[in-house]
Amino acid sequence: MLIKELISKLEQEAAHEVGKIVTCDTIKAGQCENEIKGIAVSMFATPQVIRTASEIGANFLIVHEPVYYNHFDSEIPNSIGLEKQALIDRLGITIYRFHDHPHYTKPDTICEGMMEDINLPGVLEEQETPKSNRYFLDTPMTARELAAHLEEQLHIKHIKIAGSTDQKGTALSLAFGAASDVAQELEAVDFVLTGETSEWAIAEIARDYAQLGYNKSILSMGHIGSERNGMMLIARRLQQVYPEIPVRYLECGEVFSYTD
Repeated sequence: MLIKELISKLEQEAAHEVGKIVTCDTIKAGQCENEIKGIAVSMFATPQVIRTASEIGANFLIVHEPVYYNHFDSEIPNSIGLEKQALIDRLGITIYRFHDHPHYTKPDTICEGMMEDINLPGVLEEQETPKSNRYFLDTPMTARELAAHLEEQLHIKHIKIAGSTDQKGTALSLAFGAASDVAQELEAVDFVLTGETSEWAIAEIARDYAQLGYNKSILSMGHIGSERNGMMLIARRLQQVYPEIPVRYLECGEVFSYTD
C-alpha cells in the first residue's frame, strides 16, 4: 500500500466535516508516493521518535501535533527546526499530521481512546464542536479524587488543579489538548479536563469561581497526557485493519521533567 492510499482511507470518515475548515492534516515531510514498510504512531515527531521509527523499519510516521512548532507547519522558524528537518530527510521518513480528522470523526477518536482508558462509569454526551464533549459520572468525585484517578489510569506524573479541590461533582467537559473555550465550558460543568491552558487568564477564572463559593475546577493534564491514549487507539485500529503492515505506537514522553 502506498502512503497516499492509507492517508485517503484515514481521512475518509470525517472528510465532509473537515472539508468545512482549513485543515492542518497534511504531509509535513517526505513523499506520499512511497510504499509503506512500517507505520509508527506518536503524539509528537521528536528527534527520538523519528530515530526509533527508522530503527524499527517504519517509513511512515503519523503524529497528532505539529512538527515545526506552529499549527500549520507553514514555516521552519529556527535553526533547531532545520536540524530536525535534516534528520528526517536523512532517515527517509514520511511524516503526516493526523489531527483534525480524528477530532471531527463521530465519535471523536481521541476522546474515545481517552475515555476508554480513563475507565470511569458514566454517560457521554457528544457536542457538535470538537473538544467540548460532556461526560456525567455515575458516582460523584472531588477534583482531587478525579486527578488522582487520572494520574493512575493514564500514567501522568502530575495533574494541576485550578479551582475547587474538595467538593464533589459529576459533570465533566472533555476539552482535551489545547482547547480554546475552556472558560465557556467551565460555566456549564463542574470540572474541565484539558491538556494545557493559560494560567493568568483561564486558570484564574477557576480560582475566582472557587473563592466565590462555586464548585468548579480545571484539571490540566498536560497536552500529551490528555490526548495520547487517543493516538494509541488509532495505532491499535491500524494494526487490526492492516495486519500485514507492522504498526507500533512510539511514546514521546511528557515534555516537562519533575523534581519528584
